[in-house]
Amino acid sequence: MSCFRMLFRYRRLIASLVWLDFKVRYAGSRFGLLWMLLAPALVFGSYLLVFGGILHVQHNPGWNGMQYAFLVASGLLPWIGFSQGLTGGTGSVLAQRNLMKSHVFPVELLPVTAVCSGMVGQLCSMGLLVLALWVAGVAGPGLLVLPLLLVIQVLFTVSLVWFLSCVNVLYRDLSQILSLLTVLLMFVSPIAYTSDMVPAGLELVVKMNPLSYLIDWYRDSLLFNRLPDLWGLAAFALLTLAAMQMAYGYFMRLRKVLPDLT
Repeated sequence: MSCFRMLFRYRRLIASLVWLDFKVRYAGSRFGLLWMLLAPALVFGSYLLVFGGILHVQHNPGWNGMQYAFLVASGLLPWIGFSQGLTGGTGSVLAQRNLMKSHVFPVELLPVTAVCSGMVGQLCSMGLLVLALWVAGVAGPGLLVLPLLLVIQVLFTVSLVWFLSCVNVLYRDLSQILSLLTVLLMFVSPIAYTSDMVPAGLELVVKMNPLSYLIDWYRDSLLFNRLPDLWGLAAFALLTLAAMQMAYGYFMRLRKVLPDLT
């Protein structure tokens, strides 16, 4: 079965699992789902303090503090959604190892559910950002591309975690390695800066990071009110679809032996 047919078939189950994940995660919490917005706000404030207030990083010398805050937010929110989906999805199969022996429950949905759960916080925070951009008079027709970028981000992350969640069962050190790589990836992603601010000798480092392209396209849509590079976006989408099908096939092949390894 194609992974896309499988996702469409279980779309309601995925939605139910995401909702259940949030109910369990925030059960008994005084602030509930508000924590979903407080955590990104804390990271956002830290970025503004370090890069804007201390290092005085500016994309344009004529920009004020609000414009730089929008630039950071438009790069930080996709990063947070991606990193939460990546770390949660990679550990999802091992965390629910009791389901591996089940012949009824589709275990391949566990990484997908983790990715979608991570995206919910990004969607809520991005909704507030769009509202702020609209109030500031910055929002424009470029926002029409935003749903497409969100879908591509979800599919890209799912393709990664289908592969990594299996490897994590085989090699338990992967989660620790991934935590370190995630920190490194955060600094080589154009969050507090833009890709054109990178020195010539370090451009290759940023260009080798697939997330940098997504962040640039989000920023084009949200902040600069222009269409992303359509050829680049189409190539990224096609590669994502191909990687997703291959990762799904890898997951389904290893699913037969994973119960004996958990």
